[in-house]
Amino acid sequence: MKKSVIKMAAVAVLLSVSAPAVMAKGGFEGFLSGCCFGLRGGAEYNDQGTGQRNFLSWFLVGFCLGPRTQIDYAQGKDFHWREIGRVIPYIGVIFAIWDGVDGAGGRGRADLQQAYGASYF
Repeated sequence: MKKSVIKMAAVAVLLSVSAPAVMAKGGFEGFLSGCCFGLRGGAEYNDQGTGQRNFLSWFLVGFCLGPRTQIDYAQGKDFHWREIGRVIPYIGVIFAIWDGVDGAGGRGRADLQQAYGASYF
Protein backbone atom coordinates (compact mmCIF):
# COMPACT_ATOMS: atom_id res chain seq x y z
CA MET A 1 0.00 0.00 0.00
CA LYS A 2 2.79 2.37 0.94
CA LYS A 3 4.61 1.73 -2.34
CA SER A 4 1.52 2.42 -4.43
CA VAL A 5 0.93 5.73 -2.64
CA ILE A 6 4.55 6.74 -3.29
CA LYS A 7 4.22 5.79 -6.97
CA MET A 8 0.99 7.77 -7.32
CA ALA A 9 2.61 10.80 -5.68
CA ALA A 10 5.60 10.53 -8.02
CA VAL A 11 3.29 10.37 -11.05
CA ALA A 12 1.33 13.39 -9.79
CA VAL A 13 4.54 15.40 -9.36
CA LEU A 14 5.77 14.37 -12.80
CA LEU A 15 2.48 15.35 -14.42
CA SER A 16 2.34 18.68 -12.62
CA VAL A 17 5.85 19.51 -13.82
CA SER A 18 5.37 18.31 -17.41
CA ALA A 19 1.76 19.42 -17.99
CA PRO A 20 2.57 23.08 -18.80
CA ALA A 21 5.14 21.94 -21.38
CA VAL A 22 2.66 19.48 -22.88
CA MET A 23 -0.14 22.03 -23.05
CA ALA A 24 2.03 24.75 -24.61
CA LYS A 25 1.52 24.00 -28.31
CA GLY A 26 -1.27 21.50 -28.85
CA GLY A 27 -3.26 22.31 -25.76
CA PHE A 28 -5.62 19.84 -24.17
CA GLU A 29 -6.77 18.61 -27.57
CA GLY A 30 -3.18 17.81 -28.55
CA PHE A 31 -2.73 15.97 -25.27
CA LEU A 32 -5.88 13.90 -25.85
CA SER A 33 -4.86 13.13 -29.42
CA GLY A 34 -1.41 11.95 -28.41
CA CYS A 35 -2.67 10.05 -25.38
CA CYS A 36 -5.44 8.19 -27.20
CA PHE A 37 -4.00 7.82 -30.71
CA GLY A 38 -0.27 7.64 -30.05
CA LEU A 39 2.62 9.78 -31.09
CA ARG A 40 1.61 9.91 -34.76
CA GLY A 41 -1.96 10.92 -33.92
CA GLY A 42 -0.79 13.74 -31.68
CA ALA A 43 1.68 14.96 -34.28
CA GLU A 44 -0.99 14.78 -36.99
CA TYR A 45 -3.31 16.93 -34.86
CA ASN A 46 -0.58 19.46 -34.10
CA ASP A 47 0.46 19.70 -37.76
CA GLN A 48 -2.87 19.40 -39.58
CA GLY A 49 -5.55 20.09 -36.99
CA THR A 50 -9.03 18.73 -37.58
CA GLY A 51 -9.55 20.19 -41.02
CA GLN A 52 -12.95 21.85 -41.09
CA ARG A 53 -14.34 19.35 -38.58
CA ASN A 54 -15.40 19.94 -35.00
CA PHE A 55 -12.83 18.55 -32.53
CA LEU A 56 -15.35 16.31 -30.77
CA SER A 57 -16.58 14.64 -33.97
CA TRP A 58 -12.97 14.31 -35.21
CA PHE A 59 -11.92 12.77 -31.90
CA LEU A 60 -14.83 10.31 -31.80
CA VAL A 61 -14.13 9.15 -35.37
CA GLY A 62 -10.53 8.39 -34.38
CA PHE A 63 -11.53 6.79 -31.10
CA CYS A 64 -14.15 4.51 -32.65
CA LEU A 65 -12.86 3.96 -36.18
CA GLY A 66 -9.11 4.43 -35.86
CA PRO A 67 -6.55 7.14 -36.54
CA ARG A 68 -6.29 6.48 -40.30
CA THR A 69 -10.02 7.07 -40.73
CA GLN A 70 -9.66 10.13 -38.52
CA ILE A 71 -6.96 11.56 -40.80
CA ASP A 72 -9.14 11.01 -43.87
CA TYR A 73 -12.12 12.52 -42.02
CA ALA A 74 -10.07 15.64 -41.26
CA GLN A 75 -9.22 15.88 -44.97
CA GLY A 76 -12.90 15.97 -45.92
CA LYS A 77 -13.70 12.29 -46.47
CA ASP A 78 -16.75 10.66 -44.91
CA PHE A 79 -16.63 7.39 -43.02
CA HIS A 80 -18.11 4.32 -44.63
CA TRP A 81 -20.81 2.08 -43.15
CA ARG A 82 -18.37 -0.85 -43.11
CA GLU A 83 -16.10 1.10 -40.78
CA ILE A 84 -18.96 1.67 -38.37
CA GLY A 85 -19.71 -2.06 -38.44
CA ARG A 86 -16.33 -2.72 -36.83
CA VAL A 87 -17.43 -0.88 -33.69
CA ILE A 88 -20.28 -3.30 -32.96
CA PRO A 89 -19.16 -5.94 -30.45
CA TYR A 90 -18.79 -9.46 -31.84
CA ILE A 91 -20.19 -8.44 -35.24
CA GLY A 92 -17.16 -6.21 -35.71
CA VAL A 93 -15.05 -9.35 -36.19
CA ILE A 94 -17.04 -10.15 -39.34
CA PHE A 95 -16.34 -6.68 -40.73
CA ALA A 96 -12.67 -7.00 -39.79
CA ILE A 97 -12.44 -10.29 -41.68
CA TRP A 98 -14.31 -8.75 -44.62
CA ASP A 99 -11.83 -5.86 -44.69
CA GLY A 100 -8.97 -8.35 -44.42
CA VAL A 101 -10.25 -10.32 -47.41
CA ASP A 102 -10.45 -7.11 -49.45
CA GLY A 103 -6.93 -6.20 -48.36
CA ALA A 104 -5.61 -9.66 -49.20
CA GLY A 105 -7.28 -9.39 -52.60
CA GLY A 106 -5.20 -6.32 -53.35
CA ARG A 107 -7.99 -3.74 -53.31
CA GLY A 108 -6.51 -0.29 -53.05
CA ARG A 109 -7.98 3.16 -52.63
CA ALA A 110 -8.69 3.47 -56.35
CA ASP A 111 -10.71 0.24 -56.26
CA LEU A 112 -12.63 1.40 -53.19
CA GLN A 113 -13.31 4.79 -54.79
CA GLN A 114 -14.73 3.04 -57.82
CA ALA A 115 -16.90 0.73 -55.71
CA TYR A 116 -18.12 3.15 -53.04
CA GLY A 117 -17.37 6.65 -54.27
CA ALA A 118 -14.60 9.21 -53.95
CA SER A 119 -16.22 10.89 -50.96
CA TYR A 120 -15.26 7.90 -48.79
CA PHE A 121 -11.81 6.85 -50.01
